[in-house]
Amino acid sequence: MTAPPPSRPLGSLIDELGVGHEPAEGELVLGAVVLLKVLEPDGQVSMRSTWSPGLTWMERVGMHQAAAQTDIPMRPSGRWDTAELDGVDARDDS
Repeated sequence: MTAPPPSRPLGSLIDELGVGHEPAEGELVLGAVVLLKVLEPDGQVSMRSTWSPGLTWMERVGMHQAAAQTDIPMRPSGRWDTAELDGVDARDDS
């Protein structure tokens, strides 16, 4: 088994992908969790995660969950199924 390549700071990589954040006046960024979608040499797509030193596992999990909740689409007009979100016709033809 070979050792993984050494890590490098993500600043330029994140910049090249067009990701940015402009802190509001008085806002202090305390940590970051970064999710990376990676194309492997064998053609497989995978996900990687990295984070700021000092973040606890609980903070990291909380940040993942908060981000997921922010990205979930709004449910259409009180419906709880996903057919409308998935583009499937959910009519009841009975």
